Amino acid sequence: MLVIFAHPDEGEIYAGGTVALFTRLGHDVRFLSLTNGDAGHFSMSPEDLATRRYGEAMDAKRILGLDGYEILDYHDGFLQNTEAIRQQVAAKISDCKADLVFTFYPAEGGHNDNMTAGWIVRDVLSTLSGEQLPAVFYMRDFHTSKFCYLSDVAVIIDDVWQTKLEGCGAHVSQVLEYNPYHEGVLAQVQASEEKQKEFRFNNTYAFSHVRADNTAALERWYGTERARSASYVEAFEVAECGRQVTDREVLALFPMLDPAPGVGS
Repeated sequence: MLVIFAHPDEGEIYAGGTVALFTRLGHDVRFLSLTNGDAGHFSMSPEDLATRRYGEAMDAKRILGLDGYEILDYHDGFLQNTEAIRQQVAAKISDCKADLVFTFYPAEGGHNDNMTAGWIVRDVLSTLSGEQLPAVFYMRDFHTSKFCYLSDVAVIIDDVWQTKLEGCGAHVSQVLEYNPYHEGVLAQVQASEEKQKEFRFNNTYAFSHVRADNTAALERWYGTERARSASYVEAFEVAECGRQVTDREVLALFPMLDPAPGVGS
């Protein structure tokens, strides 16, 4: 499994729980960040921040049990869909023989890097065929999650919620510094352990809860009763640029699912 995103910490935020379930089951999971995150702070130099964010990513790698966490050396905020980066991404997909790829939904607007990451992966996959082509699922980021859509697969992550929370929390420069700074509450967060705990939770929960757009997928793959009892969830869509999958193949790709009777038979 390969998760491709724009900045260190986004694989954790948008797929960290599902990833933790995969690694718990012994699967090989790798993260690929297309930028080094060197613009994500209010006081650190780009060089120092990139070094710090690499270290935070390695902490998250350990917490989530990843087999790899690679960060490409492109500047935060300036990602472009070039032939050079497409070749790099194609090589990463080929080298790890990915069966399953998660990436951002490509759209217009939002964060330049996030949307560009989605377009890069989509363009790369258009050059692959046959056994080379993995199944691909879109993650919705803070921008595209506002669009009207329905998820194809929803994964209950209650059992690994604390692991996801710790993986996201490893990115201290973002969760406890950059984000509260931009919300105007940096002093309060830094002065209180309780506020820090609250901020870590809210930063992660925003993309980890049951919503109208993932309820139908939850009920489909877990049944109504189990779906209603879920507290934390991550949801994904089958991407048109990847290998198209049947229900039975979805169950093979997501062995943590507990389908409703008749699904995938």
